[in-house]
Amino acid sequence: MADQSVEEAAHAHARAVVANDIGAVVRSMTPDGLAKAMEIGNTTWGYQSYELANAREDGPDHLYEITYTTDLGPLRLRDRFRLISGQWKVVDVELIR
Repeated sequence: MADQSVEEAAHAHARAVVANDIGAVVRSMTPDGLAKAMEIGNTTWGYQSYELANAREDGPDHLYEITYTTDLGPLRLRDRFRLISGQWKVVDVELIR
């Protein structure tokens, strides 16, 4: 059983991104999820805030659209969370254009 709800995990992940807490960000993702985030290439942006929206289930996964306010404008991502060994992890990240 998960220690926190998927929504709590999504907020914790987004807060870690905004706080530039790289350790917490990496711990909240699987290697595949981290690789997808790195492909997007958003590592140099200065994050200021975030907003979660359009949460929905997709089979065993939960999708959250996270819009980050950054120094370069808004960045919209769709994060896929999956329960792995009792923890909600980001397993995929998609850029929303």
